[in-house]
Amino acid sequence: MSSSDVTTVLQSIGHDLIQSFVAVTVETFVIAVYSVFVFISARLLLKTGTRNNVTVLTFLTVLTMYGLALSLWMIDIHEVITEMSMTLLVNSSDLLADQYSAATNKILRLLSIEDVLYAYMTILGDGIIIWRVYAFWWNGWERFVLFIPLAFLGGSIASSLMLTYCAARLGADIKEGTYQHPAFCRNIQTASYSTTLATTGVATLLIAYKTWKYRRMHIVAFGNASPMTRTQRIMYLLVESGIAYMLFFLVQVILSLDSVNISVNRSARLTFAFTIYEYISDLIVGIYPTLLVILVHSKNSVLISSDPALPSTSLVFRGPSAHAVSTAASAPAAEPLRAPAADSDLFESKQPHGSEDAERDAESEGMKVHVRHSLPYNA
Repeated sequence: MSSSDVTTVLQSIGHDLIQSFVAVTVETFVIAVYSVFVFISARLLLKTGTRNNVTVLTFLTVLTMYGLALSLWMIDIHEVITEMSMTLLVNSSDLLADQYSAATNKILRLLSIEDVLYAYMTILGDGIIIWRVYAFWWNGWERFVLFIPLAFLGGSIASSLMLTYCAARLGADIKEGTYQHPAFCRNIQTASYSTTLATTGVATLLIAYKTWKYRRMHIVAFGNASPMTRTQRIMYLLVESGIAYMLFFLVQVILSLDSVNISVNRSARLTFAFTIYEYISDLIVGIYPTLLVILVHSKNSVLISSDPALPSTSLVFRGPSAHAVSTAASAPAAEPLRAPAADSDLFESKQPHGSEDAERDAESEGMKVHVRHSLPYNA
């Protein structure tokens, strides 16, 4: 092996180690932040007085996703150590190029395992997202709308199972996070990203519709100048974060395409950026559902039920012909009702009959609007 060949291989090893070291460093920082979010979610979900079967199951799901993220992080660290130990720190008569090739093959097999763990991690995250949508679409026929995201979730499960088969049969044929051969496995990975993208997209649209409907009813009851309530801010955060998460998976789908991968690999800077992105992508998949749980179950949230016996909050949005909308529509247009809009909500929680309903009647010029304050939080 000539000195120029050795120099080329050493440059490749050095380039790989620099990329991996920076990527693992960034990943370590993000996983530290993720750990804080998991700890906060544990305190909220397992708090005495609010703990029930659903909160425990939700926490176990969050904890499982966190465990998968930790496993992927440790595999990434092991990959860095593997390349160093099999090339620079080994005493062998084999050519350096052969040692580098053997190390690369082993790392690629580890990457195939990571892709499978990542796929199952997205399934758990999608389950939490669909459960949050159920809080908005639980009533009557509305619950049948959930079959749409559930169908995409079933597609994610099927594609993950097929991806597991590909990882078991192929291993080293995975490159830069995408299976290159055969085309079937590459298309399965793209389908895995696409079904998760569809699940998130549908869930976000369903929540966005309820948010729009609620905001419209609020304007009819209180006027355009009424301030945005805390409930509305939380609902808007759910929609905005859902859009951001949807865009994240859109990038995943685009980057999984073979033509895009070829274009990215032609640029050293894009390859470096893509490497860091791939290292933290699983953490993003875990952080978003965890933040969703924190947002819904936090003390400042009005999307949680005050009754610890209830599995979750179920919101009922009154139709345009009911209560506030109908009375406001029949009232003189010159004087729309103005009631204190701070933390006042035009939905009611799914409470058992006979419990305190937390509603008050606001009467003005013969008009009556049912207004519910934020649900209290059991400390």
